[in-house]
Amino acid sequence: MSENTVAGTGATPEIDRTIYPMPMFATFQVTDLAAAEAFYHAVGFISLATIPGPDGTPVLVHLRRTRYQDILLVPGEPERGSTTVTFQAAGEDLAARADKLRAAAPEGARIEGPADTAWFTSDVTVDDPDGNRVVLTARRDGEREQAEAWARTFEGDFVTGGE
Repeated sequence: MSENTVAGTGATPEIDRTIYPMPMFATFQVTDLAAAEAFYHAVGFISLATIPGPDGTPVLVHLRRTRYQDILLVPGEPERGSTTVTFQAAGEDLAARADKLRAAAPEGARIEGPADTAWFTSDVTVDDPDGNRVVLTARRDGEREQAEAWARTFEGDFVTGGE
């Protein structure tokens, strides 16, 4: 089970293990499936499924953090900096997650943050040893009114205040 906890509760959120039509997912090429899988466990993902190839060796590892937060790891020759995916932090304490990652990060991994953004979120940026990037983001609830006022200055066809 993941070390992912809901801020302030100490509880581990239930990870949906259902295989459903995923509305979005990222596919990361990695040089070592087992090492990448272990790294993403530290990020808060669980291994949902490992799919073997014709010779029985794994050709895909399906990871999940929360519902609709899926990454597929496939063997290949990654191109550093070519893939970034951002996931909502789902109430997680980002500072605690960043500390755990720094303590467990293998050589070649990079962990930054949490850092505040100009758009009223705090982000932890994680580069795995293959150069794939995951950003965990959380809105800064204490500044929600300012964020909504700022959003009203935008042009576009949207409504503010959504979750």
